[in-house]
Amino acid sequence: MIALRIEFLAGRFHANPWDAGTNEGEVEWPPSPWRLLRAITAGWFRAGGEHRDVFLRMLDALCEAPRFLLPRATAGHSRHYVPLGGFKNGKPEKTQILDSFLALDHDSEHPAVAYAVWPAIDLPEEVRALLERACNLIGYLGRAESWCSVEVVDSAPHDGELTLVDLASREDVPSAGPLVRRLAPSLSLRGAGLLRSLVQTTADMRRSKRLMPPGTAWVEYRLPPGFLLVQEQYEEQELRGSVFDKIVLRFSVERPRQGVLPPVTRAVDVAELMRRSALSRYSRRDGPASTLLAGKADDGDGKRQGHDHPYYLPFDSRGDGKIDRIDVWFPKGCRHQEYLAVSSVDALCDYRIFDETLPLTFLGSVTPDTSSLVWESITPVVLDRFPKLRGQGHSLLLDGPEEQIAAMLGRRSDTVAEVEVWPAGAHVRRRGGSGARIDAFRARRRGKPERLPPLVGATLRFSEPVSGPIVLGRLAHFGLGQFAPCEF
Repeated sequence: MIALRIEFLAGRFHANPWDAGTNEGEVEWPPSPWRLLRAITAGWFRAGGEHRDVFLRMLDALCEAPRFLLPRATAGHSRHYVPLGGFKNGKPEKTQILDSFLALDHDSEHPAVAYAVWPAIDLPEEVRALLERACNLIGYLGRAESWCSVEVVDSAPHDGELTLVDLASREDVPSAGPLVRRLAPSLSLRGAGLLRSLVQTTADMRRSKRLMPPGTAWVEYRLPPGFLLVQEQYEEQELRGSVFDKIVLRFSVERPRQGVLPPVTRAVDVAELMRRSALSRYSRRDGPASTLLAGKADDGDGKRQGHDHPYYLPFDSRGDGKIDRIDVWFPKGCRHQEYLAVSSVDALCDYRIFDETLPLTFLGSVTPDTSSLVWESITPVVLDRFPKLRGQGHSLLLDGPEEQIAAMLGRRSDTVAEVEVWPAGAHVRRRGGSGARIDAFRARRRGKPERLPPLVGATLRFSEPVSGPIVLGRLAHFGLGQFAPCEF
C-alpha cells in the first residue's frame, strides 16, 4: 500500500474540474487522478528531473485511479472584478471572475488533511525515494492559492473523521449518492507517452484542436449522500426532524424615516411580506425554498396538511392601532435552517404595498406563558365557509359562526369553549379603548382575488385556563383570527 498525505495549509482547496469554466462555480473535489500526477511531475522537474526511467516506472504504478479519504468541506466563492485595460461608456472596462473554493474542516489541533490511497501498490525502494523527493517539492495542488504539503505514507487513518470516496465501478461501493467524473490516464497510456501528455500545456492542446490531453479518459467517483453539506446538515436529526420545539420568534417594527407604522387593519399585508422575506432569506442560505416556511407539502406541490407551518402574526402591542410587533409562531417547532432564515429578516420592503421600508429588530425567541379563562378577538376571524339559511322562511342557520369557531377550536387542541359572536359592525378590543371595526380589516392576500367568507369577532369562554397563542380561521397564518386574554 502507498498513500499521499495532503495537508492544505490554508484550509482551502481551489481547483476547477477539467470540463468546467472558472465562472461556473464548480470545485474539483475529490481532485482528479490527472491533477495528482501533474503535481508529482512538476515536483520531479523541480527536483532536477533525474532518473527518468525510474520516474516512468513510478508513473506507470500510479496510473490506477486512487481512492480518497476526505475531510468535511463546505463550498464557497468570492467575486473579483478584473480591469481589462480599456474603457466602455466612459468608464474603465472590467470583467467579473468567480473564485470558487472549498473550506475544509480543520482547527488548531486538527489540520485539513486528505489522503490519496493506492491499496494494492508497493513501490520499490528507489521508486519510493524518487516519489518522496518529488512530493516534498509540491507547494500547491490546484490553483496557486491551494497551498499544501504532500508526504508519502504507508497507511491512512480509519477513525471515521474522514469520508471515503472511491470509483463507482469498484466492489463494496454504496450505490447511493451522486456521481462525479474526473480526468485520469486511459489504460493504454503508459511510459514516455504518459509523461509527454502530462507536460502538455493548455496552449499546446488548443493549437492541436484538442479539448483533453491525449490518452486521457473519464472515471466516475461515487460521492456519499449529503457530501459537501454544511456541518449542521450532517446530523440526521437536523436533516429530518425539529431542532427547536414549539417556539415564537419576536420582532419589533420600527417607525420608517418619513412615514408611519402600518395600521393593524393591514395585518394580512405585513404578514405576507414577513413570509416572503423569510422564504427569500432561506433560499439565499440553503438553496430551494423551505416547504415548512411556505406552508407547502413536502413535495412542494399543494398545501401542507395540518397547521405545523409558521403563523406570521402582526400585532398592536401599544394599543394605538399601529403594527409595532410581529411574532412568528412555529407550533410544532422548526429546524436550525428555518430559525436562521427567519431571525435574519431585518426589514420589510415592497413599495407596491407600503411607501417605505419597515425596519425590524429581532428580539429573540419567547415562550408564551399567558393563560386565561376568557379570550377575545384582536383581529377578526375569517370563517371557513359561508353560513347558510335553510328551511321555511330561512329560519334554520347552518354553518353558523359559533358552530364554525367551535369546530376550529376542536381541531386545534380538542378544547371546548362557549363561543359568543359579536354583532356586525363591532370593534376589536385594544388597550385604552375601542379598536378598528371588524369590517375595516383587509381580508384578502395580494394576488388572491377569491371571495372569502365573512369576518367575525368573538369571545371564547373556557371552563379552565387555556394557554395561547390562539389563532383561528382561513387567514390564521397571515395575522387574522388572533385572540388575546381579555385582561389587557
